[in-house]
Amino acid sequence: MKSLFKESFLECFLDTEAKVLFHVWLSKPSNEQFREGLTKVFDQYQIYKKQIAPFHWLGDARLLGVISLENQGWLEKVWNDMLFVKAGVKTHVVIIGTDVFAKYAMEKFKTSMQSKYADKNLHLETFPDKESAYKWFKSVEGSLS
Repeated sequence: MKSLFKESFLECFLDTEAKVLFHVWLSKPSNEQFREGLTKVFDQYQIYKKQIAPFHWLGDARLLGVISLENQGWLEKVWNDMLFVKAGVKTHVVIIGTDVFAKYAMEKFKTSMQSKYADKNLHLETFPDKESAYKWFKSVEGSLS
């Protein structure tokens, strides 16, 4: 796995063997850092998706903290279309650890996205660790179109 970039609050890796773009929140970012960080990861995905198929997206949000209302609005209005329409992400996992509130929020997100983008054949999941996410990515590869 190679590091593509590192900020004080975020690091992004490429695992070519497992076909995974993996970003880890290292600390709670400001609103601007959150949006700029995700956009920077998005740019990396755009570069490598031309070379790697299938290509999975894995985000470790255990140290992210609570997402502000402003950023929740940005995720809903801008980010989801960037991720699932423009980038064409089909497999997406968020590592949330064991936080009950984070699990609830991500389950709500997953249900909403699978409904909104029903025509995109999305595979979204949450796990407490990277190893579980990697196993899941392998298990869904055969059902990707």
